[in-house]
Amino acid sequence: MDEMRLIQELGAETPMPTSDRLARARDQLAVVMAERPGTAAPTVRPPRRRFGWRLAWTAFAGATSAAIAVAVYVLVPDQVGGDVPAANAQAAQVLHQAAATALRIPDVEPRADQFIYVKTQSGEQIDESWLSVDGTRDGLVLGQWNGRTERSPLAGCRDGRRAAVKGGQMHPTQTEPCVPEPGYVKDLPTDADAVLPYLEARTNPGDINDLGKYVLDLAGHSYLRSSARAALFDAVAEIPGLTVVERAIDGTGRPGVGIAWSSGDKSGLLVFDAGTHDFLGTPESAVLTIDVVDKVGARN
Repeated sequence: MDEMRLIQELGAETPMPTSDRLARARDQLAVVMAERPGTAAPTVRPPRRRFGWRLAWTAFAGATSAAIAVAVYVLVPDQVGGDVPAANAQAAQVLHQAAATALRIPDVEPRADQFIYVKTQSGEQIDESWLSVDGTRDGLVLGQWNGRTERSPLAGCRDGRRAAVKGGQMHPTQTEPCVPEPGYVKDLPTDADAVLPYLEARTNPGDINDLGKYVLDLAGHSYLRSSARAALFDAVAEIPGLTVVERAIDGTGRPGVGIAWSSGDKSGLLVFDAGTHDFLGTPESAVLTIDVVDKVGARN
């Protein structure tokens, strides 16, 4: 079998990576670049959660998937089933309605010893994660696709160290430096006017694509109090250049209305229910559940 045919067959058998998978690949690439001699030191910014654990369970997917994963996340509205974008005023209206919906979500303040349960789906692939509320306790990621289930522990970060995870196994006797990655973002402002400065301080200056991906991380992979989630959507409504994509779909095929951004050759799309304005996720990854539970493995 020649190499090109092998690559084609591997590509057909390997699912495209979701935005969850791409996050860690970007982080690993950034670390490698930073370690190379002559590479400029990065600009110091307030801590931003990079969700590096999200690819921990995907190692066995194969070299082809890993190669694809280092590509920059790009979504083009006409490639995800949407219509021609509408005016920015409509985008702001959708986001303000999403904020109003967020305020009606039961508001719970998680305890430090609890976990944030997140369930997402991309086509036939289902991902579940149990994230420590304060980032200090051991969590878990489950990935299920093609009849296979992969478990990967998430080592909690305590006193600047965490157990090493290799081959899907935690090794308590081997530790590495760390910074806690809380599943609950309690410092996100509840005042919409303060949210954009918060986001801009943690993303690349002037890079709306980076800002959009961070919004996705916060809205789709974290627990936010109702007032903070509402403030997030109200703040995003003030970003210029957003457009509406009618009849967008999320990662499970659920129909909705999309809010799109574009920066150079990069673009992104957030999908909301057209009736309730609940946040559904993206065309790549649907957000099914974000909840507070008492222990790893629990599902309310």
